[in-house]
Amino acid sequence: MKKASKLLIVLLLILIIVPAFALAFGQSSITSSAQDATYNAYNAIVNASSAGADTNQLIQQLNQAVNLTGQALQLNATDPQQAQALADQAQTIAQNVTQQAITAQQSASNVLPIIAVATAVTIIAAGILVYVFGPKLLWRIWFNLRKNYRIKTRNPLANNKPLVITAEQLCALVLGVTIIIAFFSVSQIVLPRNQGEQFSELGVLGPNMKLGDYPSQVVASDTINLYVYVGNQMGSPVYYNILVKLGNNDTAVDPAPITPIQQFSQILPNNQTWTFPVNVTLTQPGLNQRIIFELWAYNQTLNQNQYQNIWGQVWLNVTAPAI
Repeated sequence: MKKASKLLIVLLLILIIVPAFALAFGQSSITSSAQDATYNAYNAIVNASSAGADTNQLIQQLNQAVNLTGQALQLNATDPQQAQALADQAQTIAQNVTQQAITAQQSASNVLPIIAVATAVTIIAAGILVYVFGPKLLWRIWFNLRKNYRIKTRNPLANNKPLVITAEQLCALVLGVTIIIAFFSVSQIVLPRNQGEQFSELGVLGPNMKLGDYPSQVVASDTINLYVYVGNQMGSPVYYNILVKLGNNDTAVDPAPITPIQQFSQILPNNQTWTFPVNVTLTQPGLNQRIIFELWAYNQTLNQNQYQNIWGQVWLNVTAPAI
């Protein structure tokens, strides 16, 4: 009897644990496929951008998938069916973007060198034609324009010697200029690209979208309205993730070892900025509370998000609501 009771308890525990485990696994797998598809599409966009293709429209499409994946992640626990629908939609968009980016990369890799080489050959050919036939043409034009002029002799002992450039020298100068222009037209392919200084930017703005315009004291349960500014000067599109965390005077930072309360993701083209609102509600009263913002980015080599060593914060004193 005792063995039967123990066996019954074990079976009940299995019946409780297994569905819960399956539900948790299912929730985590709902967005994993969409996230993987998004990462693959992002990698394809970076490759296409490096090849010289215009990827701005592809980035806009992929950001739709990023937003849908974030919505699906939020609905995992409350509405799994809706979360699955959003994740499937995001995955479809990301897969389409991947195919378009691969096609754009192939087109850019094939077309751009041909155009550059053809331009260089055309410029050099034009310079050679000027060098070969230019002197005769210039002399003929000069003769037609001045054939009716009268000629005066000058004193050979005069010291003034005007600067004279011959037609041959002028055409040789034109040929040299064309060779220089042709070299610059193919230099983007022959020589490595100089990206200059590469960096990312993170700024926290107040309710009026100004630096330093931050609230210093709020009442618990009130919503704090802020804005975050992100800038990309990395030379290529970047998949940014901004983590929002709550801490206090004792919280370690750079990065803070606490779970974020909010996360915002966006793929940002090179030399572009992104400003978005952040609404945070602090429920517990306390002094020296702070909202921490950290800049992370997807690392293609590591296949994971990586902290960019850039963070910001807003200090607050939170008071209890009046009774």
